[in-house]
Amino acid sequence: MQFLNPAVLLGLVAAALPLAIHLLHRGRAQPHPFSDFAFLRQLQQNRMRRLQLRQWLVLLLRTLIIALIVCAFARPTTGGGWGSGDRPVVVHALLDLSYSTRYQRPASSSVFDQLQRQLGDLLAVLPPRDQVAVQPFAQRPHAPFAGDRSYLAKHLAELAPTQEATDLRSALYAAAQRFDRESALAAHELFLFTDWAQYNWDQLDDSVPSFAGVRVYVAGPRPQPRPNAYVEWVAAPSWMLAADAKATLQAAIAHSGAGTALDLFVGGQRVRRHSVDPGAPGTTQVALSFSPRRSGRLSGHVALADDALALDNRRYFTLDLPTSITVLLLSEQYQDAYYVRRALGAAALSDPVVKIRTDLSANLDASTLAGVDVLVLCNLARLNAAQKAALDEFVARGGGAIFFPAPHSDLGYYNRDLLPGLTAGRFKNRIGAPGNAANYQVLDADEPHHSLFNDLLASDGDQPRFYSYFAMVPTPDLLPLVRFGDGQLAMALSWKEEGRVVLAAFPINPAWNDLHRRGLFAPLLHRLVRELSLPPERHATYLVGETVYRRLADVPMEAVVEAETPSGERRRLEPEPIGGQYLWKIPLVSEAGIWRLRAAGAEVDAFAVNFDARESALAPVVPEYVRSIFADAEVHFLHPGDDLRLAVLGNRHGRELWREFLLLALGLLLAEQWIARAPRDVAVRQAA
Repeated sequence: MQFLNPAVLLGLVAAALPLAIHLLHRGRAQPHPFSDFAFLRQLQQNRMRRLQLRQWLVLLLRTLIIALIVCAFARPTTGGGWGSGDRPVVVHALLDLSYSTRYQRPASSSVFDQLQRQLGDLLAVLPPRDQVAVQPFAQRPHAPFAGDRSYLAKHLAELAPTQEATDLRSALYAAAQRFDRESALAAHELFLFTDWAQYNWDQLDDSVPSFAGVRVYVAGPRPQPRPNAYVEWVAAPSWMLAADAKATLQAAIAHSGAGTALDLFVGGQRVRRHSVDPGAPGTTQVALSFSPRRSGRLSGHVALADDALALDNRRYFTLDLPTSITVLLLSEQYQDAYYVRRALGAAALSDPVVKIRTDLSANLDASTLAGVDVLVLCNLARLNAAQKAALDEFVARGGGAIFFPAPHSDLGYYNRDLLPGLTAGRFKNRIGAPGNAANYQVLDADEPHHSLFNDLLASDGDQPRFYSYFAMVPTPDLLPLVRFGDGQLAMALSWKEEGRVVLAAFPINPAWNDLHRRGLFAPLLHRLVRELSLPPERHATYLVGETVYRRLADVPMEAVVEAETPSGERRRLEPEPIGGQYLWKIPLVSEAGIWRLRAAGAEVDAFAVNFDARESALAPVVPEYVRSIFADAEVHFLHPGDDLRLAVLGNRHGRELWREFLLLALGLLLAEQWIARAPRDVAVRQAA
């Protein structure tokens, strides 16, 4: 047992004084009024002995009561060990600033406010000699701040939750690094103030730093279900977007089983509302149709009604609606492009944006490619060096190319001269026999494929048959679009600087396949043209807390470019050389919404930044799992309303016993009152 107050010795001496005084008075002789009567004297002596025994017992109880009260005020402890509270303590407090801590039920404070109060109460309890540092964190650890308690309290009051998700691993590493730097003679305590949301906990693994010998406290609201509705994602197909034409957005809504309404806003105006029917908790996909009124880049968002976590009820997007798309069909002979021309012509009837041109590959040069967005090479055999250079330059500057090999291709020429510098694809050999309709392959609808093929790979009898094709060499730089049933690549995409090339493993030839006769041929070509014609970065998805690089093709490097945040703040940008080109860098996107880049006052770019939807899944982590993460540490849990002095200092010095001492003193006081009462016969005699 350990006593925190040395004054306990003085108290014990004071408690023994009544006993000492009684012993001094006991030696004095007391005359007896009935000494002449032996019987009465003996009776009186017995009564006096009992009375003296009672007095001794009362005196002993009073001494013990005083001693117990003194010990209670000395705050004795048990379990800490002698001297366990004498070492200095290095305290590192991690405070979660992720957006899920904004969760706030009606008529209640937010989760972050609760964490802030808990940390403030902790600072008030910790002894002044503790070396305390507070480090906020979200997507990354912020700079820690340390100092006296008033300085810490002031900076704590200035903190607010961000719009970022959580990265627990980096925060724990930051704490472990501080412990490594501090003296090994000091005790180490880690306090993690978090909302207990499961995201990021389940991503921790053996790479978490060791906290052996560290006392770990995980503080936050008591784990309990927190219902939340939010928008998981928004997507739009890029192959049918045009001004005054119907466009359909797909949105995924995660909900807790209650009904809600979803609104679509484009250009700041609400254009559609959709009711999400109540049902079992889960994710519901919603189709939102509207008709854009103009071409160019449009921005908008979908929104749910506000709930306990309002931030994740919006999801932002941008759409590119071209004014026109020029497609150039090149072939050795005009008839080689016949099927492609017919298919794209049919698609162009419902898509007025697409404009088709045809020419012979012999006429290919820089002037032929002027104004072209997408180039379709039909059954191409050979190109001279100048034509190859013009083709490479066209793709490098952002053009799109679709390459169908010729039936009698020289694979050695393809792999040695034509394909290098244009695409990462290479051919190995021919598989199958042209014209052999008894032996064929179909496109695999079960294997993962690009969204270009969504709803096109029917499992009924309308699948195209490929009697022969060229085996393509898979490489890490090739993105598979679709495969044959035997696992071989049928079509793949690769990048060349700013442009993209789609390489097919088959020619458009009736002896090699019947693709031209199938229903997917026209929509597939149309989707490919649309996909390759639009800016490649339009599919880039940015999350709050990331670094963003944007290409501004028509903006000179010396131009003054500013980024305008969704809240209206402007930041000056600088270009950086990345991969042989200059990109404009935004070091940190801190807000969800539409970000706009301006040069000379004019808008030159716009892109959407969203929250990380994984943070919105608020299912609480299981305490046993938390213990497993800190398997080599002593783990404790703190909740609002807990006595931090008892929980924290008690663990340092042992469990305090002052309550037990006071209760025991109270019990002895009651016993002393009962024993000290005067006997009935003595009281009557004294009255007489």
